Amino acid sequence: MTWTDRLDRWMRAHPVVPDTLLALAIAAVVGPPSLDILQAARSPAWVLWVAGICGSVVVATVAIRRIATGAAFFLASLAMVVTVALPNTMVNPAGLGLAGASGNMEIPLFFLPSSAVYLVLLYAVAAQRPRPKSLLALGIGVTGALLCTARTATGYGALPAGWLTLLLAVLALVAAVAGTWAVGCSHFDRRQRLVEAAARAVERAAADERQRIARDMHDIVAHSLAVIVRQAEGGSAIAAKSPERAAQALSVIAGAAREALADMRGTLQVLREAAASDGVQPSLREVVALVEQVRATGIDVRLVERGSAHALTGGAGVAVYRLVQESLTNSIKHAGSHPTVTVTVSHGPDASVVVVEDDGGDAEDQSAVPGTGAGLRGVQERVHAAGGRFEAGPLDGGGFRVRAEFRRRQGASR
Repeated sequence: MTWTDRLDRWMRAHPVVPDTLLALAIAAVVGPPSLDILQAARSPAWVLWVAGICGSVVVATVAIRRIATGAAFFLASLAMVVTVALPNTMVNPAGLGLAGASGNMEIPLFFLPSSAVYLVLLYAVAAQRPRPKSLLALGIGVTGALLCTARTATGYGALPAGWLTLLLAVLALVAAVAGTWAVGCSHFDRRQRLVEAAARAVERAAADERQRIARDMHDIVAHSLAVIVRQAEGGSAIAAKSPERAAQALSVIAGAAREALADMRGTLQVLREAAASDGVQPSLREVVALVEQVRATGIDVRLVERGSAHALTGGAGVAVYRLVQESLTNSIKHAGSHPTVTVTVSHGPDASVVVVEDDGGDAEDQSAVPGTGAGLRGVQERVHAAGGRFEAGPLDGGGFRVRAEFRRRQGASR
């Protein structure tokens, strides 16, 4: 994180600091001309002091416009009401540097430049508060514009251009108020859209993470339990005739349970740490151990490997492992007795292809272990996420076939 990022984060956490700087900058702009008007004005001292204090209050409320928006707008509105209620004052235009001006001129004291700062507070309410509250602020602002116009008309009596001048003054003030409010509402709506978009992104990320966890849990639990169920069934059938084979089945059950427990602990550790760790994910190199584990259950599993997998990405390697794991799990669960399963992993110059086929075993002795197809859907999602193509379906002569193909990216090393 750069120092500008740190500064920006600190400023966002302490909005009163930039708002105070903004108030000082505004005071530097509108303060001198406002003081010039008050010094040139011919009114009782208390009137000028009240006008100056009210103008200072309006400017000062800019410093708290974000940390106390409602209070700032209320104080500014109260100060403007007091300013509008003050009697008009007489000023000498020549003393203000107005060329060609002669004689004295009567003006309301809300003509002070500091009064224009009230629009900043109206913008703050529209940008920080929900629409009902900002509409109330808009109503107050429009009412103030009408009062200022009426006060000007009664102060001057007959306006130079009559009702047309009055109408233009009303339209100008209302347009300034409404335009400021509209800009603030646009900022509020844009910020709300960004918040909603961020919330949707978080929800999508959480849903994707839940789906990934569900796939991992299914891959771990379904495979291990399928091995355990098959071994338990076989062991119970041969326990009386061949205690040695029953003991071997129990050893396989214990090994599968230990592996599932280790995988579950790894997954839960990732959840506790809330950090993905690709280094603990299974890879293509572990397919051999997986085949050996299933082969120990008595299923005829044949592994055929061709070529080198140096160009296969890590994500594709995980997808291959899960594909083989799920395919072997389905063969254990759904194939009949004595099935033959062939796992073929071929790496060519243009693509890596993984095929898992079983012959269905004895169709009259198929296992009744239920399945929902969620495992293959999870494998398909993994393969597609790794940029591969996925196929799965029954074979004409019986059995089942699962295939995935990962095309080599252009520019990959050969």
